[in-house]
Order: sequence, then C-alpha cells, then structure tokens
Amino acid sequence: MALQSRKAIQVAHEAAVLAATVAEHNRRHGLKLGVVSQPSTPDAILSDGTFTTWLEITDAFHSPEWAQSLSSHNSIKGHVPMKSGLYSDPDGALASSACERLLHKATKASYGAVICQYGPGILVVNLQSPWLNDDSLVVLHEEWCKRGSPSVAGTFAHVYIRCGSESGAPVLPWPGT
Repeated sequence: MALQSRKAIQVAHEAAVLAATVAEHNRRHGLKLGVVSQPSTPDAILSDGTFTTWLEITDAFHSPEWAQSLSSHNSIKGHVPMKSGLYSDPDGALASSACERLLHKATKASYGAVICQYGPGILVVNLQSPWLNDDSLVVLHEEWCKRGSPSVAGTFAHVYIRCGSESGAPVLPWPGT
C-alpha cells in the first residue's frame, strides 16, 4: 500500500464510514438515500429526491495514543505505534470517549442552520479500540445510562455506532437513544 498523507487517510476513512452508515440507515428505514453533497459541516447531505437529511461522523478512540497509531499506519510521516503495556478499563475509556463525542456533537451551535433547513440529522460514532468486542457495547450502554441517557433528539434523529475501521464493520443503533 502506498504511503498517504494524514488527510488522504482521513478522507478514505470517512468515505467508508459514510457508505456503511447510509447503507444501514437505508436498510433499517426502507429508504434509498444517497449522498448529494459533502460540505465541511455536516459531513454529508443525503437525499432520495423527496426527503433530505444530513449526516455527521465522529470517531471515539480508546486513547489519543491509539488514535495516533491508527492514523499513522500508512502515513508519509511513518507509523507511531501505541505503547505496549497494561491498560486499565479499556472498555470504560472507550465508552467515556464515545459518550463525550456524542454529547459534544449534540451541542454544537454550528449545526443550527442545517437543523433549521433539514431537521435533526444522523450521527455515526465510529468506535476505535484494540479491545473492541461485545462487552464494549454493554459498557457503552451502562456509561450512557450513568449519564442519565440525555436526549439528543433536537440535533440527531438517529444515532449509530460503527464498530471499528475494517470493511464490513457493523453499524448499530446507539444503545439507549
């Protein structure tokens, strides 16, 4: 694989997450939405010709070191691996990160215009952890409940999680929304 800039890696990653999320949303809701534009905010405008909505993508990482390790794999600057060693409560760290990302996105003032134009949109939180498994999703649900399961309905009509970066990674409804 050819070395790429960090921006090129990010664009490819977002394209994969976007395609998987739109396909899953269409499957779940019997829609045929497609990407009609990709402004900087939000990440995509989706439409089927009669219904239009918007979609935002965010990543939740186990740690900043894991984020750097993933984004540097095929980077021109070279891979910066996460340090080896013991990590306590990796599922808790990922769950906390995911909840923080969702709450941050749900309160962004910059979505005001797009919400006025299209209504609440779709958010996908892409989970990234070397220890991601079914237990991680249970811990995520528990963390969201500990936070009182706050409503994000004013910003997002649908929230999904994507479990990892690999092709075919599942896209699931956010637990508790």
